[in-house]
This record gives sequence, structure tokens and C-alpha cells, in this order.
Amino acid sequence: MGLGCPKIVLVRQRAEDSKGCMLSMTGFGKARVRAGQGWLVAEVSSVNRKQLEVVVSLPRECSELENEVREAVMPAATRGRVQVAIYYMPPAGTGSGRINHRLAEAYARELGLLRGRLRLAGEVTLSDVLRAPGVVGEAPLPPREELGPALRDVARRAVADWQRMRRAEGRHLQADLRRRLARMRAAATRIARRAPAVVEGYRRALERRMLEFVPDADTKAETFRREVFHFADRCDITEELTRLQSHFVQFASFLRNGEGNGRRLEFLLQEIHREANTVGSKANDVAVAHEVVELKSEIEKVREQVQNLE
Repeated sequence: MGLGCPKIVLVRQRAEDSKGCMLSMTGFGKARVRAGQGWLVAEVSSVNRKQLEVVVSLPRECSELENEVREAVMPAATRGRVQVAIYYMPPAGTGSGRINHRLAEAYARELGLLRGRLRLAGEVTLSDVLRAPGVVGEAPLPPREELGPALRDVARRAVADWQRMRRAEGRHLQADLRRRLARMRAAATRIARRAPAVVEGYRRALERRMLEFVPDADTKAETFRREVFHFADRCDITEELTRLQSHFVQFASFLRNGEGNGRRLEFLLQEIHREANTVGSKANDVAVAHEVVELKSEIEKVREQVQNLE
């Protein structure tokens, strides 16, 4: 392997670590361990993304371990963009690198000549010289036999710290989703209570209009009852409300057990949204329409939160 260290294994217990708790896709973790006279520092950060992408940045001397670091991080996540950066921090007072004085002098001389030749305004500054390639070199790393174990240790600690933050964020998301689920259930309950009154309201309105045009009309006639029956059949939302309650139960189970990942919950939300749309189109009632608007508003807020879940 070049560094003489065993194969890196960072996280292999994602299921145990996150049991009963959902994970946020966003998080940050950091750790450092002694390496020679300085420190080896690792930072792990993640943002939302539909698929999993792991980007690794290592010291040049450790470049052959990049794939191993990536493969070790991948079991800890199912989606999101994860960035792992590991760098060396030299001892305090030694500077972050070495300056090649001869090369710096040569750059300053050549830049001065070029400025005069092109008749450019301004002066050649120290900043111009330091930005020239090769002037500032990287700080020397510890011996290779020390670097490998230190890198393995710091990466493991940083990923663990990252997982802790993602679990904490996941708990906050769970709590918020529970509150919003309660609001969705309350809206569906109000719709169910209102539904029986919709048919009765239609019957009374139809009867009132008939009597306006035909004062002696028989409102108990078969044709009248048939019209009311057809309306009741068209606006019946019993099945939709039953399916909504079933979806709510399943959503609550996912939240309670921490079993639902973002993709699964997104699919369930699509089904809830579909039933809400059907209720709104069939109910033919202002009060029900108002509750459907409230329900769909909560669905959208839940969808935004679910997109942050792994």
C-alpha cells in the first residue's frame, strides 16, 4: 500500500449507530490527531443530493489511499454529497511551508524586467512573488510509517463526529415532522366531520331552488332523490379519507422507529398529496376546500423537510 498501514475502515455500523433515529443529509465533523511534531486534521462535510457522491482530498503523500477513504465513508451514507478533506498542520511557529528564496528572487527580478518592458504601472509586490509557482513549498510531513496510522485514526474520528451531528439534526427533523403530521391528521379529521353535511347541504340547496321556480314541486319525488343520490356518489370521499389515514399511520410508524429514509418518505408524501387532490376535486364544498388547502400546505412543508433526510 505504500504507507505500510492496514486497510482503512472508518464506518461499518451505520445501522446500529442510527437505530431509532433518522439521519440528516447535512452535517459537519472534524478531528485531529498527532502526527510527528504537528497535527493531521480531517474535516467531513455533507450537503443534500439525490445520489451519493464522496469527494476526497488528501496530502499528496497519501494519494494512494483516496479510494479506500471513499469506500470506507460510503457505508455511512446512502445519498448526499460528502466531502472529506485531510491535511497536515505543522508545529506552531514553523510556518505553513518553506520559501525558496533563490526562486523568489529570480521571479522578482524577471517580473520587474517584464513590467518595464511592457511599460506597466505599479510595482512588483511580495504577494505577486509568493503566488508564483514553486516559491512556497508545502510543510514537510512526518515519516511515512507514522502518517498512515495517523490518517486512519483521524479519518475515523472525523466521520464519527460527522455522524453525531447528522443524528442530532435528524432528531430535530423527526420532531418537526411529527408536529406537521399531527396537523395533517387534524385537517383530515375536520374534512371527515364535514363530509356528511356536504350532501345534506346540497339537498337543501336543490330543494330551495326547485321551490323558487316551482312552488308546488314535490321534493320527495323519485327524480329529486335520484339527483341527490348521484351527487352523494360523486362527492363521496370515504375511500380517499381511509387511504389518507392509512398513509398517516405508516408515516407515523417510520418516524417512531426511525426506519424511513428520505426516498421512502418522499414516495409516501406523493400518495398523500394525490389523495388530498382527489378529496379537493370531489368534495364540492367551500369548507372542505379550505381544509384541503391547509392539508396541502403542510404536505409541501413536510416535503421540504424530508428532502433533508438521508
